[in-house]
Amino acid sequence: MTSTGEDFASATMMRLVAAGLAAQGIGVPVAAPVGAHVPRGKKRDLLHRVLQEHGAKTILAISDAAPNMPPEPVVLALRKARDVPDLLGRWARLETFSHGRHRVVTDQTGPGTFELRHIAKDGRSRPSSAESLLVFGLLTRLCESLGAEPVLLEDQDGHVWRKDGAWFAPAFHDVIQNVVLTARSSPRPDMPPENPTQDSHALRQTIADDPVRRWTLKSLARHAGMSQRTLQRRLAQQSTSFSQVLSEVRLQVAADHLCATDGPGLAEIGFLAGYADQAHFARSFRHGVGTTPKRYRAAFQDRPA
Repeated sequence: MTSTGEDFASATMMRLVAAGLAAQGIGVPVAAPVGAHVPRGKKRDLLHRVLQEHGAKTILAISDAAPNMPPEPVVLALRKARDVPDLLGRWARLETFSHGRHRVVTDQTGPGTFELRHIAKDGRSRPSSAESLLVFGLLTRLCESLGAEPVLLEDQDGHVWRKDGAWFAPAFHDVIQNVVLTARSSPRPDMPPENPTQDSHALRQTIADDPVRRWTLKSLARHAGMSQRTLQRRLAQQSTSFSQVLSEVRLQVAADHLCATDGPGLAEIGFLAGYADQAHFARSFRHGVGTTPKRYRAAFQDRPA
């Protein structure tokens, strides 16, 4: 179980920082974490050093390394978002599992325009400017990866941070209150399969390919190329239902991660399997499997020969 001083999302960020600094030729020594967790203070101290020695633009540009990094399960789950609001929703769910101290508050102020605030969860341990720069930079690049355009990032005073695919040096702020992200994107269309099937196994695979998505009966039926009524009827004929299929897929995805050698931590697994929060994950897993995720991992995790 993750300790209160460690955060799996920070570990992902530290690997991004290591890759991003290397890509910019920055000689700040940083060892990318090998495991799933990293002490919170380690990331904060490193980012503060980079900000002082190399400036804010360097931290924003760290996110440029994300597309070329080895696969990160958390980043892959975010990049499967259908549009910008879905991406920001996935980020918010990630923060419910993360043991980090901060979260991003999002207010949509117009079509394709979002005000983002990076704040402390407890109202006290506010994020540093360097931490906020890293988060806002990554969210901006993720929006671009969805095909959103134009993507414009500005600070609370109207200074441009990113425009037309280029970073600009921000004015320094001791505290970054908020930023405005303009990113218009059309939802990625659900592409029905070439050979539509009503088999529950194929539908399970569809959900398993993106378990973090907020699947509904309507979205699954659209993806399968059939009406909601037809999907309900076919599932009933196979003695199952949409809610049962969804629950079973989440349990299977979680079980696969739990059995993997050196797999993700429990909180990260809960996010990747599509649960609302860690309590929901633990409760649902115990109800469906008969034991806790921690005990299941201890009993069934693959061991090296």
